[in-house]
Amino acid sequence: MSNPLISHIEIPSTDLTRSSEFFKKVFNWEFKPFGNGYLLFNNHQGIMAGLRKVESVVKGDSTVFHVTIDNLEQILEKAISAGGHIKTGKTTIPAMGWYAVIFDLDGNSIGLYQKSS
Repeated sequence: MSNPLISHIEIPSTDLTRSSEFFKKVFNWEFKPFGNGYLLFNNHQGIMAGLRKVESVVKGDSTVFHVTIDNLEQILEKAISAGGHIKTGKTTIPAMGWYAVIFDLDGNSIGLYQKSS
């Protein structure tokens, strides 16, 4: 993959219903239950957004974007080499692939997603 792409964004929410209604009103995004307190919007054209239930949200430190990549281990190594840190190591998503989360140099979370072959 020569041009890594953002595969979806994840938005923490203290109230999933209220947040879902907000995004419906603003962007006409319809979130549907995806399991484990998670709601997902998918336009089936490459754009996905998730609402994740949390107890509180720190203003200005909330949205996590996820990048679809070909080789998760390689990207984790590159992140560490560049001064980043691993927040969540390689984790299986059943029937889909794997994900991990890294911190950049400023502590921003970046999700990584590798599709299963």
